[in-house]
Amino acid sequence: MDRTGAKRQTPQRENQQNNINDSMPITIQHETLPIDDMLAASQDQEKLAFPPRHPQVDVGEWDEQFAFPPRQSQPEEQKVIPLRVAVKQAQMRIEAQRKEREYQQFKQKEKKRSPKGIILMLVLLFFLSGTGFAGWYYWWTTSATFEYELQPIVILEGQSVDPNDFLYPGESMERVTAVYRNARFTPVAGQQNVPLALTMGWRSIDAVASLYVMTTLDGFTHEFTETGMPPGAREFVTNADIAVNTPFDVRYIEEPLPLEDYEVGEHTLFLTLNDAEFEVLLSVVDTTPPIATANGVAILVGEEVEPMDFIASIEDASPIGAVRFVEEPDILAHKDQIVQIEIEDIHGNSTVISSGLTIQLNMEPPVIEGVETIASNVGDPIFYRQGIIAHDDFGRPLEVEVDSSRVDQYSEGIYTVIFTATDKTGLSTVEEAQVHVVAIDIEYVLERVDEVLASILEEGMTQLEQVHAIFMWVRQNLTIAQTRGGPASSYEGAYRAIQDRRGNCYIYYSISEVMLTRAGIPNMLIERIPGMPTNHRWNLINPDNLGWHHYDSFPSRVGSWLQMAFFTDSQARTFTHMLENHEERPVSNYYTYDPTLYPEVVQR
Repeated sequence: MDRTGAKRQTPQRENQQNNINDSMPITIQHETLPIDDMLAASQDQEKLAFPPRHPQVDVGEWDEQFAFPPRQSQPEEQKVIPLRVAVKQAQMRIEAQRKEREYQQFKQKEKKRSPKGIILMLVLLFFLSGTGFAGWYYWWTTSATFEYELQPIVILEGQSVDPNDFLYPGESMERVTAVYRNARFTPVAGQQNVPLALTMGWRSIDAVASLYVMTTLDGFTHEFTETGMPPGAREFVTNADIAVNTPFDVRYIEEPLPLEDYEVGEHTLFLTLNDAEFEVLLSVVDTTPPIATANGVAILVGEEVEPMDFIASIEDASPIGAVRFVEEPDILAHKDQIVQIEIEDIHGNSTVISSGLTIQLNMEPPVIEGVETIASNVGDPIFYRQGIIAHDDFGRPLEVEVDSSRVDQYSEGIYTVIFTATDKTGLSTVEEAQVHVVAIDIEYVLERVDEVLASILEEGMTQLEQVHAIFMWVRQNLTIAQTRGGPASSYEGAYRAIQDRRGNCYIYYSISEVMLTRAGIPNMLIERIPGMPTNHRWNLINPDNLGWHHYDSFPSRVGSWLQMAFFTDSQARTFTHMLENHEERPVSNYYTYDPTLYPEVVQR
């Protein structure tokens, strides 16, 4: 077989084939057609299947195109076309017919789409004309220039600036506007060249403006002891030299005071730079320590001494906050000492100075005064320290210790009480006194006192009104009489007043105390300071919680009756002065008492 798939013929059969007459029909597989009919049909199909632009192809050309082997020519009437060629020709005719149909369809679509094409062309022309206009506009706006004038601007750090502020004010610049070329432009400290876009009408140009951003001091420090005026306003601008050729206005909003007029602390100064306000903190400090001089101190042994006792003078611009010992001196030591004192002002500046301390020794024991026999009623409280004072060899008061462990105040009898005073060096003095505890008929005294109160007091009276009633009864029912010694107790004195209706100041005090107590009015005993030629005893009262006042029912040569029933401490001093200057019988220290032994008395 050959490469076409047909069986290869033997030479004998080929000769037989060659001897076949050209007019004999050709057999292709199972069909036999005359060659002329096939060619004619082929030519007709070629005319129908291909457009005029496609050339016709004859059999010889096809043989050359597909590299058929040469073969013997045959008469035109009886040419035989190989099967492969015939199939290829049929495929080409079919393909030509398909392309013809597509071409016809394309022509029909082009006819239908012609209005759209026109519209497309119009759009294209419009686009081209718009591009030309835009190009012309860009050329006109970028190539055309106009005159402008910019001014430098000086601002504070952190301050914003409008780009139009760079335009120099004037009639020629009224139509010009400015924007930043960099929309995110932010001023920073120092000198900056700021790119701007200037626009006037349809024209726009680029320009560069100068911006000076100034930084300022946060504050400055001034020593309190120095004098002068605060720095000039321009000195607070730290980078003023960058705008040497550009004037700017910096000044105080309110002129500052001289520096010495500012107290230690922080003060705010208000300034402006081109109408933009800023603040500067003035810190006034005091770092100068005080200057002090010392003086020597001499004390009695054990005497308290204060640091200021060693200071002769102190000089400081600020108030002194503290004066203290560096180390506490030994005031009981029997030797002289060097004492260091620290002086510190309120701002913590301190100075230490030294001074001498001389101690005078105590050679004599203390003295106890006012020790005498004490009389008390059975069951009554005993005020052992009342009227007792003590002092050391230098006259300084001392505390008195009382030992009453041997006294039985609830049993009648005579007992001993011990008083002891000790000075700072350890020297002591001991004194003893007798205590007489007596017994009387207390119930009888109370019954008689209640009868008197029922007759002089009325329902609804205030305590002060009751005081006046009791005072008047005592004054009207008792007379002055000299009696030896005082009663052993207030109840014994009240008993004598009821029975005898006379007596000394002790009797007047006693009956007043019992009556005031039974009426429910607060009261207590008060005595003249001991050591006077005569003693005196009266009452302290606090009716209606009006405060403690003096009450003295014993007749006196000064004051009115009712005045003596309720008087203040200042009145007591006035009465004492009047009695001291009495022409007939002057009396000293009549109402002088030790205020440390009693509650505070109303002064006025």
